[in-house]
Amino acid sequence: MLLLETDRLQIVDPQAINARQLYEYHHRNTDHFAQGGGTLPATLDECQRRLANEKRVWGLDMGYRYYGLLEGDPILDIGLSNIVRGVFQAAHLGYRSHQDYQGQGYMIEALQSVIEHAFGPLNLHRIMANYQPWNKASGHILGKLGFVEEGMAKDYLFIDGAWRDHILTALINPDWKPKP
Repeated sequence: MLLLETDRLQIVDPQAINARQLYEYHHRNTDHFAQGGGTLPATLDECQRRLANEKRVWGLDMGYRYYGLLEGDPILDIGLSNIVRGVFQAAHLGYRSHQDYQGQGYMIEALQSVIEHAFGPLNLHRIMANYQPWNKASGHILGKLGFVEEGMAKDYLFIDGAWRDHILTALINPDWKPKP
C-alpha cells in the first residue's frame, strides 16, 4: 500500500511489492549490501518469507519496513526496528540504497518522509541510527537530517566475520506527547 510520497518517490509498505521485485533489488546489489552486514534472501521463496515476516512485524508494531519506489521499482529500503514502547518510545533506523542511485538525494528525501511518519502517526520519541566509521556517506546523511552523535560503540556488531565499531547517533522528536 502507498504510504508516503516525496517529489520523486513512492514510499510503500511490504504489501506493495512482490517477491520478484525484492529478489531483483537484492540480487543487483548483493556485494554492495554485504558491506552493511546481515543476510539477504537468496531465492524467490526466501524473498516471499521475508516479505511475509515484514508484514507480520508491521502488524504487531514491532518494526516497519518501507520501500522507496522509482517508476515502480524498489531503489531503497528503510527499516524502523527494535521498537520499544512504554517509557522508551524508540526505534533503531536502518537504510540502504541501490548502488546506482546513491549520491542523488533519494535517501535523504525518503528518510525525511519516514521520520515524519515515525514522529507523527507512529508517535516515536527517539530514533537511533548507528554506522561504521568508514561509512562517511551514512554519517553525512544522518547529519543532514539532524541526528546527533552520541558516542562510539566498540565491537558493536558482528559483520563479515569480525566485530565492528559503530558511531551511535539519535534524533529526538521535540513535539512528542503521550497518546491519550
